[in-house]
Amino acid sequence: MKIFGLNPSQVLERSGTEKIKSPYSLTFSILYGGIGFGLVSVIAYSIWAFRLIRGQWTMYASIALVYLLLSGWVLSRLTIVPKNQIRFTALFSVAFLGYAVLWCLFWLGLKWHHHGDLYGSALGLLLMAIILKRAFGSQGNLLFVFGILFTFHTLGYYAGDDLHQITGGSTGRLLWGACHGIGFGAGLGCLIHQCQLPLIEASESTN
Repeated sequence: MKIFGLNPSQVLERSGTEKIKSPYSLTFSILYGGIGFGLVSVIAYSIWAFRLIRGQWTMYASIALVYLLLSGWVLSRLTIVPKNQIRFTALFSVAFLGYAVLWCLFWLGLKWHHHGDLYGSALGLLLMAIILKRAFGSQGNLLFVFGILFTFHTLGYYAGDDLHQITGGSTGRLLWGACHGIGFGAGLGCLIHQCQLPLIEASESTN
């Protein structure tokens, strides 16, 4: 996926090694991803929590729009590519849109039964991992990074669901959003870190 200009050869040709930022640690990437995406998720879930928009499909579309507008900008800070906000935001928007479409198709298609949310998220997250890895020119370990992303996402989503069931109301919905976002974001932080390993190796080898 050279269209986004984020694979190692494109980045080094465009920027040079002197402009590549120092890579963040895996721990920092996970923590920042969890906190940053968690805040975005609370904003997105507030549409549902406070019934700001009527109509199921319209509400889901509005929530997805919040994620599309804010998530890429927040998570772009984890990349070591200089001046990458627009490129990464465009990439993440495509990846998240694919995830959201698959999730909605399974969730609504199965009428909230038969673990439609779980199947939808699994396929959506797999697609997201494939898109991000290909854009960054990262080869191999797809199942490893998908497994981590899926685990973090699922733990956050269902922990939030439990809190929502216990608390109820607007507070419960916001707690669901916070937990979902923290788990999802932590997994994304790990994924972004792993996707950039080829760029890190390429920049170090040219020094």
